[in-house]
Amino acid sequence: MKLVLLLVLGLSWALRIAAFKIAAERGVPAGIIIQFAVIGILMSLLLISLIRRRMPPRTSLAMRFYVVSGCLGFLLPFALETIVAGKIPAFVFIVIISTMPVMTLLLSFILRVEQASRIKVIAVLLGFGSALLIAWDNTAIGVETVSLTWILLAFLVPLFYTLNTVFVASRWPSGVDAVEIATGQAAVVGAAALLAMPFSGLFVDGWVLQRAIAPVVAIVVLETAALLIYLRIVKAYGAIFVSLANYVSMFFGVLIGFFVFFEQPGWVTLFASLILIYSLHLIRKDGRAEAAIDDLFEDDDQPLTKGSISR
Repeated sequence: MKLVLLLVLGLSWALRIAAFKIAAERGVPAGIIIQFAVIGILMSLLLISLIRRRMPPRTSLAMRFYVVSGCLGFLLPFALETIVAGKIPAFVFIVIISTMPVMTLLLSFILRVEQASRIKVIAVLLGFGSALLIAWDNTAIGVETVSLTWILLAFLVPLFYTLNTVFVASRWPSGVDAVEIATGQAAVVGAAALLAMPFSGLFVDGWVLQRAIAPVVAIVVLETAALLIYLRIVKAYGAIFVSLANYVSMFFGVLIGFFVFFEQPGWVTLFASLILIYSLHLIRKDGRAEAAIDDLFEDDDQPLTKGSISR
């Protein structure tokens, strides 16, 4: 089950990137897509919560968790990605983002969120090596004119993702399930998007909105599902395991590029994909035992009490 969830998460992230690419080809600005998508994700999660008749707890403890995870996992990295993505070559940015599992491995070990394991180290390093090969084989390199300042800023993106993943894994509020946490996070990000609306050019011509409908709907569906699956994996299997979805998404990105955008992967990419598959095989054998997941989104039903923070 855990490997299936990881593959679905990686596929969702890869498809989301493809949807962004389609929107860009249609001339829709990335900022417009992100704001519409954030609002759509919030509305989707609120609808799910209403159907379940179970809204996110609003205690001070839970609210702090939503704010911290919403900022670390969404607001801060999204803002930085928007700023630095156009300042450095795609290859450099892909490699920098690919350091997130390595950072997660180190931080989890340092903070003792997860036990050290030789297999985990080997799996993450093999995955990172495969990510480097895939990025090198599919992207033009041009780093000679890149400012060190922009590169350092770009490293903050995987760092924020790492901090959020480890924070969620180690500080999951007792009695709160994945849907409630996702809804709380989306509320924080949605509020920020609404506040930024007057300054972002969200109100654009009708032709832009028409071109944005299909990509936005796809991103909303994919990101809502990915967020719920991401949280469930973190809860059941830990921060290190879920971070490998970063590598899986690159593999699926190559497949999508081949079947959708008619891009031809080279032999280096094929070799790197075999390395990635082997790294996933290693991590599957290590770590936590398979969790019994009867309901993908349900956890315990204990009431949230102040001061009760546990795995």
